[in-house]
Amino acid sequence: MSRPKIRCSACRKRIPDHEPDVVLRRLDGTRRRYYHTRCTRAALDLVTEAPNAWHMTVRHVEEMAN
Repeated sequence: MSRPKIRCSACRKRIPDHEPDVVLRRLDGTRRRYYHTRCTRAALDLVTEAPNAWHMTVRHVEEMAN
């Protein structure tokens, strides 16, 4: 089963299934933002600028690592 095409919220490039990614979600909402692991700095900048509670997860390619 493959996931839908996901784009990085920072660089807007597609995140392939074979690359790990960072998922950022506000605790008061269900919308998720996805980032390449190399774009994690942009996710951290967003978290520090917005006065909300956030949940950040790193999704690995290997299922056992999650």
